[in-house]
Amino acid sequence: MARKPRFNLGGYVYHVCNRGSRKGELFGSYDDYDAFLPILEEARARFAMRIPAYALMRTHFHFLLWPRTDSALSGFMQRLQENHAATFHYRRGSRGTGAVYQARFVSRVITDDRKYYIAWRYVERNPLKARYVERAEDWPWCSAWHAEGGPMLFHPDPGPLPKLPYWSEFLNQL
Repeated sequence: MARKPRFNLGGYVYHVCNRGSRKGELFGSYDDYDAFLPILEEARARFAMRIPAYALMRTHFHFLLWPRTDSALSGFMQRLQENHAATFHYRRGSRGTGAVYQARFVSRVITDDRKYYIAWRYVERNPLKARYVERAEDWPWCSAWHAEGGPMLFHPDPGPLPKLPYWSEFLNQL
C-alpha cells in the first residue's frame, strides 16, 4: 500500500528530524559531516528552502525549515535523504545493504513565537545535551556555531524572528 502524501504549507516553520536506521550512525567521522553539507546546500538551492537552525548529530539530525511554497518541505527532504543515502553507501562501499534512515522524516509545524524559540533552542542545544561539547557554540555542525563568529561550514538563513539578545546564555542554561 502506498504511503499517504504529505502536504506542508509554505510560509510556516517546521521542526524536522530523522535518525539512522536502527539508531545507527549517520555520521561516523568529521569527513561524513563535511560530506553532508554540500548535499544540504544543493537541496536548499533546488527547493529555495530556508534553514534558520540545524544540528547534525552522530545518529540523527534536526532542522528548522521554513519553506517558501506548499509541498517544498517533502521535496526538499526526499532530495536530501536520497542523495545522502547514496553518498553514505558509496563512501562505505555498502550499496544494496539496507536503509540509511529509520523511516520518513518527522515534521512538526511551529504555530507561535514561543514554540519557535523553544524549537530553535532544542535544535541548537542537541550537541550540548549529548555532551559532544561544553557549550552549544562549540559544535561546528550546528547553527549555534555561527553565534560565536567561528568559520561557518554551512550558513543558516535568517528566521522569521530575531535571535534574542541573551541567546547564548539561554542556549547553554542547564
